[in-house]
Amino acid sequence: MTPKEKAKELVKHFMKIGMIGFELKARQQKAKQCALICVDEIINTGVHTDYIKVDGYMLSLVEFYTEVKQEINKL
Repeated sequence: MTPKEKAKELVKHFMKIGMIGFELKARQQKAKQCALICVDEIINTGVHTDYIKVDGYMLSLVEFYTEVKQEINKL
C-alpha cells in the first residue's frame, strides 16, 4: 500500500464515524484532523526500527507515515 492509498484509507475510516449532521466538507476536514492525529501518534512512538516495503523500496515506518501525513494534507 502506498502512502497515498493509506492516507485515503485513514480519512475514509474517520468519515464513517461520529460525524452525523455535519456537512460533507466539514466531515472531510474533521476526518483529516483525526487521521493526522493518528499518524502523529505513530510517528512519535519512537519505534524507528520497523520497515515496510512500498513499491519495491524499503521505508522505515517513520518515513512511510511522514509521507502518509503529507498525502493527508493534500486531500
